[in-house]
Amino acid sequence: MKNTVGVLFCGGKGIRMRPLTYYIQKVMLPISGKPILEHILIYFKKHGVTDLILLVDHMKEQIQGYFDNGERWGLNLSYVPDKSGPKGTGTALLNAKQYIKGRRVIVYYSDIITDANLNEMIQYHQNHGKWATILATRGWQIRVGTAEVDENQYVKSFKEKPKLELLVNTGISILEPVIFDYLNEFDSNISIDLSRDIFPNFVEKKQMKAYIPKKCYWEDIGSIERYEKFDVEKIKGIME
Repeated sequence: MKNTVGVLFCGGKGIRMRPLTYYIQKVMLPISGKPILEHILIYFKKHGVTDLILLVDHMKEQIQGYFDNGERWGLNLSYVPDKSGPKGTGTALLNAKQYIKGRRVIVYYSDIITDANLNEMIQYHQNHGKWATILATRGWQIRVGTAEVDENQYVKSFKEKPKLELLVNTGISILEPVIFDYLNEFDSNISIDLSRDIFPNFVEKKQMKAYIPKKCYWEDIGSIERYEKFDVEKIKGIME
C-alpha cells in the first residue's frame, strides 16, 4: 500500500517475560518454530503492507541480525533505535517521523497475535475520513474465574474464565500524519504516551473511530504466563 506504513514497537525489555528475556529479545521468542515478530511480518505482507518500520532498542542486534532488510520476506524493513532519555510510545513514533515521510501509519505492538483483516480496517478508516481508528474487539476471555455474590456477600455462582462483552482496545491503530502536529507540541526530552497524551485529544475532537469486526481472534502474549500457555497450533492459519 503506497501511502501506508506499518510501525512496530519492538524495543521493550520484556520484563514480564523474564527470565527468558534475559537472553532473547521478547519479539524473537519462538512460536511454532519462528520468532513472534516473523509471524507478525508475514501477517503484514499478507495484507499488502510491505513497508515496515521497526522501533528498536533493547537487544536490537538480535532483530536486525535475523531480519536484515526484510528482502527474504518480500518486505522493506527500516530500523529506528530509541534515543537515549525518556521512553514512550509517542516519543518513539516521533523519533521515526523522517522515515514515515507523511504516510498513514499502522501502529502495532509486537506481542500481539491477531487475525484481524487489516485491509478491511484500512478501508473502514479511509471511508470515515477521521484522524484515527482503533481496532476494538468483544469476547476477550478473562484468565481467572469470577464469583457472583448478593448484597450480603453470599456467593451465588461461579463463572470459569468468562468472556467480556465490553469492547477491548487491542492496541492496533491507524493514524493519519496529523498525529505529528500533536507530537511536536511536546518537549522531545519527555516521555510521550499515545494513549495518555494524544488519543484523548482525538476523542475530544471526534476524530477517532473504532473498527469492530464481527469476529476477530486477538491475544496479548506479553507475559511469561501467557507465552507458556499459548496454543501454538492457533498461530497456523491465524496470521499467515
